[in-house]
Amino acid sequence: MAEPLVLIVDDEQGLLELFAAMVRPLGCRVELAQGGQQAITMLDEQTPDLLILDLAMPGVTGYDVLRHVKEVPRLDAMRVMVLTATGPRAAPTTMDPRIDCWSSKPISPREFRQMVAALLAKG
Repeated sequence: MAEPLVLIVDDEQGLLELFAAMVRPLGCRVELAQGGQQAITMLDEQTPDLLILDLAMPGVTGYDVLRHVKEVPRLDAMRVMVLTATGPRAAPTTMDPRIDCWSSKPISPREFRQMVAALLAKG
């Protein structure tokens, strides 16, 4: 069985590296996109099993990435985890049918790994 592919999208390089370090031990291949535009380009070229997406990014936002995901039927089976610093009050407005789970930053490493593992198990 091939290793699942996880695409992590955030505008902060340090967070990308931190999240990648937490995902790799789960037996995943990890790709990083620093910002929404890079994420869209990568999603046009590959089909991750899981997309971990920040919403609040300058320029092309996570909302823009979600709109793009909806337009590409090939990505329908991809799981989407939103991980954002916008806070719990934003959850109802960010709940999109494409989002499988939502959490705010900061998140504990244990909780993060549990959420990722659960989403990958659903695939």
